[in-house]
Amino acid sequence: MGFFDSFSKAFNDRDVIDMYNEDDEENGNYYRQRCFENTPSNHGWYKCIKCGKSFRKGDMDIDHIIPKSKGGTNRRENLQCICKHCNRSKQDDTSETNQDLKRRKKELKAQDKEDLKFLREARKIQNKEKRKK
Repeated sequence: MGFFDSFSKAFNDRDVIDMYNEDDEENGNYYRQRCFENTPSNHGWYKCIKCGKSFRKGDMDIDHIIPKSKGGTNRRENLQCICKHCNRSKQDDTSETNQDLKRRKKELKAQDKEDLKFLREARKIQNKEKRKK
């Protein structure tokens, strides 16, 4: 029995996705990397959700939808990629917070759905390989 077998018996697919997406507040700027992992890109180009323009990763900022100064966290639900100009313009404005949080939740739900699909496909392939043996 391999690692994947043991792991998949211990946890269902949804648990695996949830574990991967858990907070890592202790790890400084790790939230930046995780936000980019949880934001769709077009071959390394990220779309600013405020102005709609596309930028490379280095020209994007990770914005806290609810600013940290107002109790916001580094949870993926509270992070969004926006260009540096839009982030500087926004500062700690919260006038679009509810709209941004709803949009982000929808994005993450779609991504989780894709991740679950991937896990299920991997499990199918693994089961086919077992049957061949």
